[in-house]
Amino acid sequence: MSFPKINLLSSKTIDGHFSPDQILAILLKNRQIKSSLFSSFLTPPHPDQLTFTDFSLSKLQLKKAVNTIKKSIKDQQNILIYGDYDADGITSTAILWQSLHSLGAKVSPFIPHRDKDGYGLNFSSFTRLQKQKKIKYDLVITVDNGISAGSDIKKINKTGTKVIIVDHHLAPPLPPPALALLHSSLTSASVLAWFLAKQLVPSPDLGLAALGLVADCQPLLSLNRYFVYHGLASLRQHPSPGISAMLSLAKISPSDLSAYHLGFILGPQINAIGRLDDPLDALRLLCAISLSQARPLAQKLASFNFDRQSLQKEAINLALSFPPHPSDRLIFQARTQFHPGLIGLVAGHLTQTYFLPSVIISRQKNISKGSCRSIPQLNIIDTLRRFSSLFIDLGGHSAAAGFTLKTKNIPLLRQKLKTYLQKKLAKVDLFPVITVEASAKLSALKIQNIKAITRLAPFGIGNSTPLFYFPGLRLVSFRQVGSDLSHLKLTLDDPDTAKTEKISASVDAIAFKKGHLASTLKTGSLVDLVASLDLNTWANRSIPQLMVKEISPSFDIIKT
Repeated sequence: MSFPKINLLSSKTIDGHFSPDQILAILLKNRQIKSSLFSSFLTPPHPDQLTFTDFSLSKLQLKKAVNTIKKSIKDQQNILIYGDYDADGITSTAILWQSLHSLGAKVSPFIPHRDKDGYGLNFSSFTRLQKQKKIKYDLVITVDNGISAGSDIKKINKTGTKVIIVDHHLAPPLPPPALALLHSSLTSASVLAWFLAKQLVPSPDLGLAALGLVADCQPLLSLNRYFVYHGLASLRQHPSPGISAMLSLAKISPSDLSAYHLGFILGPQINAIGRLDDPLDALRLLCAISLSQARPLAQKLASFNFDRQSLQKEAINLALSFPPHPSDRLIFQARTQFHPGLIGLVAGHLTQTYFLPSVIISRQKNISKGSCRSIPQLNIIDTLRRFSSLFIDLGGHSAAAGFTLKTKNIPLLRQKLKTYLQKKLAKVDLFPVITVEASAKLSALKIQNIKAITRLAPFGIGNSTPLFYFPGLRLVSFRQVGSDLSHLKLTLDDPDTAKTEKISASVDAIAFKKGHLASTLKTGSLVDLVASLDLNTWANRSIPQLMVKEISPSFDIIKT
């Protein structure tokens, strides 16, 4: 069995002599936070204090956008908010629609269908929508798209409709010919939509901005941290009917809401309907004005998410039944059974399982769609651009990309990628790495230390839950737990801990999804752990415990 290698961010070993403030200082330094900014990181300022310079926005472009929207509202012109079918695009659309609607604007929202409309601002979809609604739109505001839709915007401009772009995706060399462009790669579209709305109304929905940001996998640092920190506070205190209905179905108390719930419970439910069906009901849910209106919509999203999970499991099992050869430097699978809305999830699972870049294609008769996930050692979008002539369209970043291509070009793409990567990655060691804050002793497991660490929350990308390396712990006992025995309950002690430190002789630990390791463990043996610090609270009593990420007889430590 192979184990990941450990990247230790600090050379210090944390034990019972470290104070909470000393531990926090190590963790903040690991996150490259300057000591002068410790206070603002731990108690983030409210997003109301941010200005256009914090987002690297153009003051002129912002002024144009705001003045145009105000004039359109005053003149009762028809406004269309053109969103996207993922959680970031849907929350962005909801924020702007709610804000403009509250001002009396004649505003309509539109969420494109993944299969019928495709991604981004589409002139044919825009034209079809006008015919269906029997409306001539005077202004289109794109959210979470539009930055790469130059040719479609030119066509819309010719019809006399003005276009404002609110987007955070990679900008092309030439800016699109929009009336105003609010573009920043520092954050999500939902946050940019909130900032634009803030110029128009006093209090746009901060909770929706946080939801879109976390669901879009943005790093929770700098200004993004401000939005999630205060957005979560808003959601806990005043959840909208739509959010309340989703939380109720998921059996989550609003007071317990965390960034984890946004990214792994609520976000996937919003994304699921956009992957499999018409995403407009997700928008209706977020904009619902009563629980009676929201509950059936929340149930519908939950049902689609259940279907998504079932289809995803089938697709992943199919993909796993064709494991890569040990010499392979790429996973490449193209199958008709892969649903186009799920190929990114399949690619992500395969890359995580095999630690190889993955290209997963939903093969269709003439035109096929592909999705890619990569590893830190390979920039996948730069790699694909080497073969750009094979694609109809292509987009993404270093870790993930998507494309469409003619089905007949799939074999050639496979050949070119495999040949290129055999050379590119020939001398590259491909192994997973776990980033760990520091080595630690069990004596560090004090309630005050654990509570101090929670001050770093909300946790997520760029600010992960702190993990610590515990070498040489003695396995006092262990057993499989859970209805399917898929988890491990461990009791451990530290042979090197001095008796004079007066700590508990042992500590409990939970290792989720590690039940299969039971046959490899032996009572009394020494093991290395990578784990986070946690409190097990019951009957008004809190006891420190470890949440185990990895167990190994011995980890390899790498230096960075």
